[in-house]
Amino acid sequence: MSIYLKVKAVERLFYQLDKELGSFQQSTGLACVANCGFCCLKPDINATSLEFLPLAYHLLKNGEAEEWLEQLRNDGDNKLCPVLNRIIAPGSKGFCSDYAHRGLICRLFGFSAMLHKNHIPSLVTCKPIKEQKPEAVAKANAHIATKSNYPLISNYYTQLRTIDNSLGIELFPIRIAIEKAILAVLGYYAYRKPPKYTKVA
Repeated sequence: MSIYLKVKAVERLFYQLDKELGSFQQSTGLACVANCGFCCLKPDINATSLEFLPLAYHLLKNGEAEEWLEQLRNDGDNKLCPVLNRIIAPGSKGFCSDYAHRGLICRLFGFSAMLHKNHIPSLVTCKPIKEQKPEAVAKANAHIATKSNYPLISNYYTQLRTIDNSLGIELFPIRIAIEKAILAVLGYYAYRKPPKYTKVA
């Protein structure tokens, strides 16, 4: 499967997840705390390189992939996500500078469930949501306990691996995951005609 087809497959998975998340959030009232970004500021976020393939492909199309790769390699001990907005300006959409191409972990965390050893699902959310939106958390827990239409983390990672097991199975610190995704895209197009640049000069 070509990189382009893999990117499209990941994007279809994200579209499916976004619809399920939207329905779950509408049913429960669960939402991020305004201007929080606490989860984005964690230095220990892990992800697969496959979930950032759409971002890497987008960077290649914009002529920015090599620049990003160089920046990732020269950033020293910085462990934060490289897509993170360093300064939140008025009118900004939030902490993510490329929200449309965020990874699977970024989409799932806060609004999904995971199975415990006894196969009982439980909500995976953050401390700010638990503290500031307790009613929505209670509704979400009740929804997960009684219904089957909620995002389950293991289901989406299983679906991701079916697109490309080698890129979708191993978890890395998010900066390394993004670097590996960029390397995969650059490597694929090293001897092929790359997509046309869309960046405006």
